[in-house]
Amino acid sequence: MTDRRAAEILYPDQGKAWRIELKSHPILHRGHAFLALVDGNDRIVGELHGLSHSKHTGEPMMAGMDGADLRGVATGPGEGSPIGGNKVLLGELRAGSKDEIERIWAKGVAAASAITETKFDYKAHDPSYELGTDGGQIQNSNSVAYTVTKAMGLAADADRVLQGQNEGRRFSGWNRDLLDPKYKRYVAPPVFPVQDAP
Repeated sequence: MTDRRAAEILYPDQGKAWRIELKSHPILHRGHAFLALVDGNDRIVGELHGLSHSKHTGEPMMAGMDGADLRGVATGPGEGSPIGGNKVLLGELRAGSKDEIERIWAKGVAAASAITETKFDYKAHDPSYELGTDGGQIQNSNSVAYTVTKAMGLAADADRVLQGQNEGRRFSGWNRDLLDPKYKRYVAPPVFPVQDAP
């Protein structure tokens, strides 16, 4: 007979579910939604984010200006999180074997990469969102999070988590599938250099 404790020491992840979680970084009364890949020992081994990057330096900006580059960012084991500050678990989207969860996660990583390659302009927020509208042309980190969940087949699960916690309005830009061919993308107006009057 096999000693179960010995098997757990040799193969610590064996039989323990991996999972994909929807998380949030609170920003005032709004939030930045992202996804985390958690292994069988409850360690975060990957994150998927939408982040704005400067068009001039290429550096990430947590609160980017409208018109910055919107990119999908995937981290792997040992890389750490690209964002600091408080992180809140909203809910578990899927749990299963390592192979199953990694297959689903890979679809999200591919979607994040496709978002970056498509070169979207970032639009953080719109004041009309505070009046109950869909925020017009918002195209931000939450749009990336939604698109990634859609690519992984987890959008309905994410919506269920947000509705169950009455958090649906916290994430402006949610429900925008950036990779849908029918999606009407926001394009920032050109920035004209300021010239001194003669």
